[in-house]
Amino acid sequence: MANQISAHQAEEDERNEKILIYVNGVIVPKKDAVVSVYDSGFMLGDGIWEGLRLYDGRWAFLDLHIDRLFEAAKAIDLSIGMSKSDIVQVLEKTRLANGMTNNAHARLMITRGVKRRPFQHPALSTSGPSIVAIIEHSKPVLSRPIKLATVPHIRGLPMTQDPKLNSHSKLNCILACIAAEKAGADEALMLDIHGFVSTTNACNFFIVRKGEVWTSSGDYCMNGITRQKVIEVCSKNGIPIFEKNFSLVDAYNAEEAFLTGTFGAQVPVETIDGRVIGDGQAGPLTLKIRTLYFELIKKVSQ
Repeated sequence: MANQISAHQAEEDERNEKILIYVNGVIVPKKDAVVSVYDSGFMLGDGIWEGLRLYDGRWAFLDLHIDRLFEAAKAIDLSIGMSKSDIVQVLEKTRLANGMTNNAHARLMITRGVKRRPFQHPALSTSGPSIVAIIEHSKPVLSRPIKLATVPHIRGLPMTQDPKLNSHSKLNCILACIAAEKAGADEALMLDIHGFVSTTNACNFFIVRKGEVWTSSGDYCMNGITRQKVIEVCSKNGIPIFEKNFSLVDAYNAEEAFLTGTFGAQVPVETIDGRVIGDGQAGPLTLKIRTLYFELIKKVSQ
């Protein structure tokens, strides 16, 4: 789809062809940044990751991201083999090697490492973990608000693959994204197991109804740090905010809707299943929340 965009749309930056990438203790040029075909992440999607954004030389909400990374590692019984401060140094070492101070986005990835044989049992991962840090020059740009389409792929139960987990295994969300694209939309709106609105394939989802901000209960979506901060700034600034179950009927009739994520912060929604939300542009409450969010970023970066 020629006019397709995403909540992670960025300006093209030729400097990204010459970035340096951290791979297992060594910083190498992009063309040399490789892992084994026997790596657990490549072979099985067996790994975890974090996305972080750089503002004025500081990683936004760094402690929260690192805490979430280590919680995910414990959840999948993966030994990182480094302390939290060591992982921060990996990010900083990579950032300094690239001379980046602003408008940069990091993808920190940790897998169970290289396997002895090409099968799933964790005991076959005899060399690892594999740790990679990619930091790109990345300035968000959005030519228009996002179009969403509801898809049949749902956010599932914790005993299958907990949707709160930032894992390398993203196939369910990728299939949702493909279904949305084939329906003529930019991203997928996913429901939970009860049929309530949960999240998109890549971001958390909010609507505005009669001066109130609603987001899902949080039971079946990624525990987004930007989501958490939106809830926080609303609560602290007298904006009614509710984590609750709501249906597509509620979403279709919202005055505003927006997505949240580390990369794009707050991204307005134009349509859901062809229904125009509000006037199809970023609404006044969305813009107010965005302002409050960046004021918070500035405060914690000082």
